[in-house]
Amino acid sequence: MKKQSASLHRQKTSAARFDPFNNRLSRNIRNTLAEIFVDALLQSDKSGYQRAAEQWLAQNLDHESTGYIQDRLKRYDRAFNQIKVNRIKDAKLQALIIWNHGLFFEVHEHLERIWHTTDGDEYQALKGLIQAAGVYIHLKFNHRAAAERLAIKSSDRIQKYSDCLPYISNLKLLLDKLKNLDPAPPQLNNPGLQSN
Repeated sequence: MKKQSASLHRQKTSAARFDPFNNRLSRNIRNTLAEIFVDALLQSDKSGYQRAAEQWLAQNLDHESTGYIQDRLKRYDRAFNQIKVNRIKDAKLQALIIWNHGLFFEVHEHLERIWHTTDGDEYQALKGLIQAAGVYIHLKFNHRAAAERLAIKSSDRIQKYSDCLPYISNLKLLLDKLKNLDPAPPQLNNPGLQSN
């Protein structure tokens, strides 16, 4: 009996795992849900992402994809409800709530929409936060080298333009975690935000 080659085994393993970096279906699920979630925040209506999740789940997907969608739906609901109950209209404060629910790709999508409308120091500061979210996306999928490169860029920007991030009261903790490539992301604090 012939042994399977290591490359064939890796292909089967990565196909069975939810991995938006190496699997088109995973990437489509992640991107679609994130985009619709950010739209839902703008419209203050969660029916869009709920409907999209139901449509994905109706496709009889693999266990990992189904688990990802169900997890995202729970996190979306918690973040959405916290934003709505506390009447948070400021997109930057919304991003902190989204971050604190572990939705780093969604933070990236959400901040990118306002990042493109800014310039100067604020542009650079938001780019640093977007990159910080990217660090945790890469770490989740064990892309340590990419996370390390992004952490250096992110921490440099956040440190240099910290005056543009007064709504985050624990930037030093974020910078320390980025510097040490700590896989446990910090909760981003703002005295005006209540956790739910």
